[in-house]
Amino acid sequence: MRNSAVLSCLAIAVFLGSSLTYAQNNPPASGCPVTFVHVDRPDYANRLNLNVRIQNKSATKIVGMTFDVAIADAAEKWDWIPDGPRIAEFDWNRELKPGQAKSQSWYLVPSSVEANYTGQQYYHEHSSGGAVVLTKVLFSDGTSWEDASNHESCRGLWFNPNKKFFAKPIQLPPR
Repeated sequence: MRNSAVLSCLAIAVFLGSSLTYAQNNPPASGCPVTFVHVDRPDYANRLNLNVRIQNKSATKIVGMTFDVAIADAAEKWDWIPDGPRIAEFDWNRELKPGQAKSQSWYLVPSSVEANYTGQQYYHEHSSGGAVVLTKVLFSDGTSWEDASNHESCRGLWFNPNKKFFAKPIQLPPR
């Protein structure tokens, strides 16, 4: 009786161990391949410099990523940052090994077009905050991950200093 209990426990441990190893090495295809470690709010005195730190939680090296950025005005109405007639994409082409974390920053409004955006809802310090949304990932083996259109399953948030939370549920507009 005692031997069968030990064997049962051993079988369960082997099964759970192999399941955990599989889950760590093969994340779900629909799951976000990165973790947003930290998103710094933009520095409004520095043309809205946005900084993010992310960690690769997949088992494959990441070699390229694309993000979209949305800003919530003071009443928490969300708008994507545009690039002319389309949403601006924020690219990252630095390698990110499995488990590795790195930081990246972007100017939300480049100095060449800054005058066109002065006064917009995302170009002042009294908005509620924002969201950085991962939309595409390219892995070193040539495979890729892409979030479903208008899904935003992989995002990092920031709040302005006078806000500690969003009062309304976050509802990003269609992309």
